[in-house]
Amino acid sequence: MLGVLNDYCQLAIIKYLNLSDQLALSEASENDCKSININLISTWEQQSRIKLSSKNCATLKRNRSLLSIFLSSISVKVEEMELVRAPMEFLKNCENYSLPRVQILSYTLDDSCNAVEAQKILTNIFPGVRCVMPDKHFCYCLLPKWRQFRKLVIRKFVRVNDPTRHCDLPQSRLIEELVASDAYMIGHYFGNVMYLPKLRTITICLIDTYEETSNPTYRPLYIFKFLNKYGVTEDKIRGVMLERVWCFGVCDVVKSLRNLVRLGLDRRSCSNEKSLWEIVAKRPSLEILDITSMNLGRHFFSKNRRRMNRTMHNRYAHLTVIYANIGKNEGLIRRYFTHPRLQLIPDHKKQKNVLGPIIKLELSPLHEI
Repeated sequence: MLGVLNDYCQLAIIKYLNLSDQLALSEASENDCKSININLISTWEQQSRIKLSSKNCATLKRNRSLLSIFLSSISVKVEEMELVRAPMEFLKNCENYSLPRVQILSYTLDDSCNAVEAQKILTNIFPGVRCVMPDKHFCYCLLPKWRQFRKLVIRKFVRVNDPTRHCDLPQSRLIEELVASDAYMIGHYFGNVMYLPKLRTITICLIDTYEETSNPTYRPLYIFKFLNKYGVTEDKIRGVMLERVWCFGVCDVVKSLRNLVRLGLDRRSCSNEKSLWEIVAKRPSLEILDITSMNLGRHFFSKNRRRMNRTMHNRYAHLTVIYANIGKNEGLIRRYFTHPRLQLIPDHKKQKNVLGPIIKLELSPLHEI
């Protein structure tokens, strides 16, 4: 029935279908309707992001001809690839294909016992990967096989004491960005993180299970104690961003970071203007204050300007304040932040991150210290 429609109608229907239905349609019309398969290929060639479920993998594993057509089609444009519970046999069938445009790769395997072999195959299929979110079992020493590799995202459920682990993080010397849970960092691996020569940012995700066992107000301070223990000294941290983190000890943290130049706060870490200037006063080296996560209101500000004036008077340099240009923020900021050493820069409101509460650290790489 679909074959009697013109190309415009066929494409509209094909784009409406999910990938499983598209693959089923391709199989059903393989020998009957050439126009449908041409339009399926055209649709796949336009995709920049592909997610293959275990069902999709099973279909492509079973139909080698469809696998060849599909991978050749998506290789044109796809930049982000997600594999969900991919079978080892499917990966072996894909081994002779290459998707060099893929820069972001996320994958889980249906059997983690083959994690190392699977990772070797994936490095051949996706040679241009810059960011990888691997399965819960993976090999650190294979990560540099991706020549463009720069960012590692560790899933929440990675086992801290994984009996299959046979290598360590310092072997991944190309890493510039690391994203992982606090449990992962503190539990085992974080002692080695600071020996990565190019590491620039660490994003620590505060996982939900900690909220059940400890007071989340003090958890960020707990994290910073471990940072110091494992070699993240005050001299190495140049930026701290707190998002959706309840923390009433920001002043103590900021005071200890001698080279801090950038600080990002939201209403959970800084509830009013008085707290804001107390925090700024603790760190004279601070150059940039990012409050784009805040939707300020008139109750945030204080009518007394003495604290702001005293804090700015005691500083040696100007302070750049980046704020979200939404609602009444613009008028309130311009009304209250009037000190001549304040440079005000409007920006878009920072989008809510999908990782939940995070602490993001900007570091000075070892080769720059």
